[in-house]
Amino acid sequence: MPDFIKNFIADAERENRKRTLRSIIPLSPAECILDGKKVLNFSSNDYLGLSWHPLLKEEALKWMDKYGSGSTASRLVCGTNPAIVELEEKIAEWKKSEAALIFGSGYLANAGIISALANRETIIFADKLNHSSLNSGCLLSGAKFRRYRHNDIKALKDMLDSSDASTGKLIVSDTVFSMDGDIAPIEEIYNAARDNNTLLFLDDAHATGVFGENGEGLAHADAGTVVMGTFSKAMGSYGAYAACSKELKEYLVNRCSTFIYSTALPPSVCGSISAALKLVRSSEFAAIRTELKNKSDFLREELKNIGYDTGAGSTQIIPLIINDTERTLRLSDFLLKKGILAIAIRPPTVPENSSRIRISLNASHSHDNISFLLKALADAKKELL
Repeated sequence: MPDFIKNFIADAERENRKRTLRSIIPLSPAECILDGKKVLNFSSNDYLGLSWHPLLKEEALKWMDKYGSGSTASRLVCGTNPAIVELEEKIAEWKKSEAALIFGSGYLANAGIISALANRETIIFADKLNHSSLNSGCLLSGAKFRRYRHNDIKALKDMLDSSDASTGKLIVSDTVFSMDGDIAPIEEIYNAARDNNTLLFLDDAHATGVFGENGEGLAHADAGTVVMGTFSKAMGSYGAYAACSKELKEYLVNRCSTFIYSTALPPSVCGSISAALKLVRSSEFAAIRTELKNKSDFLREELKNIGYDTGAGSTQIIPLIINDTERTLRLSDFLLKKGILAIAIRPPTVPENSSRIRISLNASHSHDNISFLLKALADAKKELL
């Protein structure tokens, strides 16, 4: 085995950064079995609890029964079923965009689309706390990669103003940041892009299903904007979409390598996506979104009252910022012994000295579940931290 592999593993162990795969058996959106023990799950991204919804299961089976278990090829070979085209039209209508394009995953979409929109003659301006997949797309493009202070619109504008006016530009940002749960100044970013004739790419993954009148998220696509969202979080399934203009869709079909060279999603997954789209647009799920927001606001305030640093977030993602990695791991272990799965997030996923427990609420968490979590965290404050 090469020394660099051994050294990497040894360094990760020494710095409390080594990751391991654990066998987790889901029981519901709120519970799972870990190491033979039933625990409350406060770590998943199943924000609306749709992964267990009977309609998603039924539609998955119907599509598989009708179209088979696999798509058999990439979309450009023989993997574009007419039902997929119709599904993309529904997504575009939902997002109020001219067109939509389905991808295999959010990572594939981010890495492929950004590297298709930028090249070595481009400058990319990206938020410092963007998701790793966004950074991968920026690096793959070969563009000049400039990162501005998190959610600092003045820093972004200053960078844009000082850049060469004749150079191609692309702004890249999450809308909801996955580790902090805060929201980007979206309208100000749109304005900065328009004022500087700059392309814009927004990752709406953690807003999709959770925000908007019909669960469509926080971002909209226009002539110069591509919005990416996923079906693997609040939508309870898998895959991703890009909402954009018809011209940009045509360009991506011909230029985006992660679309061109990837096998299409299997019919069963597309069936569950179709079902999720119906559900999130219903009045029932509008009420569920409101309830989830209220639960999130309540939990965040109670955690602050106990004495936890929850950052600047305002969404269903609530970080408990501990800073020290070892103490964060101890807190995660403490909660697990109490019957709560709450994963420790460590560098390099988050910046140095900002390790945290990432609490992720979903619609299936009852008030009793939340009270149980608060009691355990209050005990941890007295006994551990």
